[in-house]
Amino acid sequence: MNILIVDDQAFIRASIKNELLALDNEHNFKIFEADGGNEAIKLMEKHAIHGLEVFDLVIADLKMDNGDGLAVINHLATTKNKSIPLAIISSSDIRTLELISNIINGFNLNFVGVYQKPLKVGALLKDLVQHRDKKEDLPKVGSQVLCNEYNITELLNEDNLFLCYQPKIEIISGKIVGFEVLARLCVKGDGFIYPDKFIPLAERAGLNCQLAKLVLNQALSQWQLFPILKDYSLSVNISASDLLSIDFIDYVIEKHLNTSDIKLMLELTESQDTINQDKTLQALAKLIINNIPISLDDFGKSYSTFDRLDSIPFDEIKIDKDFVSDLDSNNQHLVIVESIIALANKLNVNVVAEGVETAAVLKQLKNLGCDTAQGYYFSPPIEGRHLLNWINEYNLRDEENYAAC
Repeated sequence: MNILIVDDQAFIRASIKNELLALDNEHNFKIFEADGGNEAIKLMEKHAIHGLEVFDLVIADLKMDNGDGLAVINHLATTKNKSIPLAIISSSDIRTLELISNIINGFNLNFVGVYQKPLKVGALLKDLVQHRDKKEDLPKVGSQVLCNEYNITELLNEDNLFLCYQPKIEIISGKIVGFEVLARLCVKGDGFIYPDKFIPLAERAGLNCQLAKLVLNQALSQWQLFPILKDYSLSVNISASDLLSIDFIDYVIEKHLNTSDIKLMLELTESQDTINQDKTLQALAKLIINNIPISLDDFGKSYSTFDRLDSIPFDEIKIDKDFVSDLDSNNQHLVIVESIIALANKLNVNVVAEGVETAAVLKQLKNLGCDTAQGYYFSPPIEGRHLLNWINEYNLRDEENYAAC
């Protein structure tokens, strides 16, 4: 494993190096050093040009005199080195580190995390393994799979649509209460195209309602095919722009009436220019009076604000995963999540925490009185063909293990 340590203080580089080697019983680590961002960039360019060892991890300080950590981030974002796992270390405050995390995530880098000094190397390596395992668990996108504005109309059909389901777990009991539908496009078995790629294209092509209908129809069909699934709610994502279509609203209501034994819920993602339009509010009212509950997705992010809760009778709000995933170590996020849960409880609205990945976060949520949790702690999205097996295996687990969390 080739590791590049970038820090302008020699004793810190030495400390990290010695700790790495102390953990390396099989001598698999090969350590490289750079005293600043500029030297690190030269070293990465040299390795790329001459076909030398590919770095398996870059550990870079944020504040350095001879080229800072941002220079390293920008280099990775604009070169073939983008896939190199990156860990940032710094003595900056939590809010600054959070800003850097947002910048890195915006570049879509292979980002392991941001760590305050002094670095705990063992924790970093554990995070690296979990990060790598999580990426390997995701289906790979085939090299010849293309999705663009020219072929999105052709790709968007029932044969190519592929659904996964992520469980929603009642925190106090550990029981499965429902599943959220997550859509993928799978083209001729070559690989998967994810929503962040095809949904914007579908919206620009005016196909957003067609996509939403396809997802709703396929998910309801699976729930109808296996009666055991009717014990659990089925959450389907819609956008605020979908609500502008009278035809779409009528389609959803008709589907719901024909499958009234399925506990359907619509998760609303919103945009500022549509959510407050009279037409949108009327559409929501029509769905609600036809007994279709509405969930407000990603609360706390984007355009989700308290006036939404005042004007629309949501049955559920979902706290954005960016606030949840680190609330056991980020006091600011803990305060935000605590406030949202307290507000939801007073409004008698079910609250779901997304992005639960550790037992420590789950325990915090339980103490705060959160109702439901979603995230990799329980399961990544599950392919439809494996859903029944997953449910059986989960229900067979010892509930005492969950209660001990």
